Amino acid sequence: MSESLHGKSNKRILVLANNDVGLYRFRKDLLAALLDAGHEVYISLPNGDFVPELVRLGCRFMDTPIERRGTNPLHDSKLFRQYRAMLKKVQPDLVLTYTIKPNIYGGLACRMAHIPYAVNITGLGSAIENGGLLRKFILMLYKISLKGARVVFF
Repeated sequence: MSESLHGKSNKRILVLANNDVGLYRFRKDLLAALLDAGHEVYISLPNGDFVPELVRLGCRFMDTPIERRGTNPLHDSKLFRQYRAMLKKVQPDLVLTYTIKPNIYGGLACRMAHIPYAVNITGLGSAIENGGLLRKFILMLYKISLKGARVVFF
């Protein structure tokens, strides 16, 4: 992005998250600042009680079901395909991802589409903490998805 996020540059920013509560409680000020700066902000997450508040701020809501704790590869591949389609539809200038599945599958989709993205790792998650084969698989996916990120926040 050549223009500052503080200028009236009218960038499209897509935010991928796995729940409305965390996005509202911890990212509301960031979303409001992006909107105040003149950007179009799209939020992709499952519908919930705080979505109307985020829409009132000016965010454009895209209902995206996510099995937060699920490990079914078919469901996860569906989420990945949804993110790919979403990127084609919205054509964002920047994607911000929060939590493990949006970070991994959104990151991979952005990397494949050559769209800049920033990742926020909010915690390790139970799959990493529990160890085993699933942990190795998730760490491999994280490694691939983080390779193309512009920045990674912990």
